[in-house]
Amino acid sequence: MTDALLQEVAARYGTPTYVYDLDAISARVADLQAAFPGALVHYAVKANANGAILRHLAGLGIGAEALTEGELERTLRAGFDPATIILGGPGHTAALAARAAAVGVGLVSLDSEGAYAIWSSVQAPQTRFVVRLNPGFDPHTHEHLATAAATSKFGETLQATRAIAARLYEAGKLAGFHVHAGSMLDDQSVAGLVVAALEPLYQEFVGLELVDLGGGFAVPHPPLHAFAETYAAFAARHGVKIVLEPGRFIVADAGTLLTRVLHVKESGRRHVIADAGMADLLRPALYGAHHPIRLVGEAPQAARALPTDVDGPLCENADRLGQDVGLPAVQQGDLLAVGRAGAYGFAMASNYVSHLRGAEVTVAAGEAKLARRREEPADLWRLELDP
Repeated sequence: MTDALLQEVAARYGTPTYVYDLDAISARVADLQAAFPGALVHYAVKANANGAILRHLAGLGIGAEALTEGELERTLRAGFDPATIILGGPGHTAALAARAAAVGVGLVSLDSEGAYAIWSSVQAPQTRFVVRLNPGFDPHTHEHLATAAATSKFGETLQATRAIAARLYEAGKLAGFHVHAGSMLDDQSVAGLVVAALEPLYQEFVGLELVDLGGGFAVPHPPLHAFAETYAAFAARHGVKIVLEPGRFIVADAGTLLTRVLHVKESGRRHVIADAGMADLLRPALYGAHHPIRLVGEAPQAARALPTDVDGPLCENADRLGQDVGLPAVQQGDLLAVGRAGAYGFAMASNYVSHLRGAEVTVAAGEAKLARRREEPADLWRLELDP
């Protein structure tokens, strides 16, 4: 997206505003399909559930991974074939299982004995199951993102996984097993740890159809083909098809958060107060995530980059988009672009301190369209009941 287009979007729709490049999303899907030929790609809806993005991905012919009733309904509304939807996550309820079975969800990842107990009482003739293993290794990422760690809440031990799988196998409902190592994975050795953990299960339960390897590929440049080589060798050895559940990898780089400078002040440190902060993009405050931030439009050629804290407008010291960011001497009214904001940006945004969530805009072939309007004050109490 050009700076001219970003300036046009900000002028038309205001700030803060999220802008998503649908062509970049298509390119990321193509990258995955090239690296993993024949794999079944299911977009992890939690990364970004915007309806325009979901409709675009459904149109590309890939599947979806939903975790909640809301995500399931969003994927159905966007046009995903229920047979291409995976229902995952640790929080399955009887109501969610009944709804998923009724619409014909094709694959369910069972995270626990409790989830198996719920599903064992549901009539779901069109649904197959994978059982999620907690392999208990270090996936070399941030502790909040390390879903394969022994302390993680996800999946079951090898012994419990075997027990659940045996019952499904006997009933002819076991499609395979599931390991999601973590997020922001950039160490190719993790792929070897994943397949080593799965090996005994696929030796014991022969003739399975799938291996669900999750997603979690780092952005912007993971060793995608190294992961693919290891995973493809395992799949070929056991005659199974690879299932992937990427979210961030598909949408992160496609998204930009636009924000305007409200104030600039020098108080020992150089602080730029912007109109977007942790209520719009929580990741920097939540676990120190880094997002590139730049001035939109041409800065003077002689402009020197100065270490700058880009802070939000809320009364929280953690309300920050970036620390020690290299920016020229920006001033009130300047437009900033926060990059890699397409994943877990708007999805984690909130109305903290009655902050109004911004607009969402999609861009395709250089044309911008409003995908979600900016909130108004009345939206804050729309669901409240009068006394």
